[in-house]
Amino acid sequence: MVINKYIFDLGKVIVNFKVENLFKNFFKTDEEIKFFLDNICTWEWHIQQDIKYDTSKASDPLIKKYPKYKIPIKAFYERFLEMIEGVYEENLKIALDLKRQGKKIYILSNFPGDQFDKYMEQNSFLEEFDDIIISGKVGFKKPDKKIYELAIKKFDCIPSQTLFIDDRPENTDSAKALGINVITLDNPGKLKEYMKNFI
Repeated sequence: MVINKYIFDLGKVIVNFKVENLFKNFFKTDEEIKFFLDNICTWEWHIQQDIKYDTSKASDPLIKKYPKYKIPIKAFYERFLEMIEGVYEENLKIALDLKRQGKKIYILSNFPGDQFDKYMEQNSFLEEFDDIIISGKVGFKKPDKKIYELAIKKFDCIPSQTLFIDDRPENTDSAKALGINVITLDNPGKLKEYMKNFI
């Protein structure tokens, strides 16, 4: 198997993303944080923002519904980047080593557009990638097959010669259905081990 193009997700693959980090500033216990994320700023609400560029109004309906939680709700996107602890240095090194070997490396990430632009301004390592597709800039997100079809076209991929790495099985399943090789990264620390079959 010859792989010459590698497509990386960001969160939990290259970037250490932990939603809970931000809310330690607003709640005293892990139980309170869990209640807030399970019932107020839910995962389902958050992923709907992944197809939008502008998150400045995303909190308004929730604040009307849950005025008691106005401050942490507003913080979700006003302080979004505080959910990111940094990068997984070994995984970033794997990507950059591939580039030094003459391979092409790309980013395909579900990320609100405006938040990604803020993140990129502060993180120049993203400029090392050959190209990037962000869901909030194209208007659809993983696991929608349209975003993989766009990646195949934009990155000029031959699916059988391309590897996609993502932490969520539904995302890798969609890519695999289009003939792309995949790694479902269930643990960020296992990337080097999993990559052995694709280098």
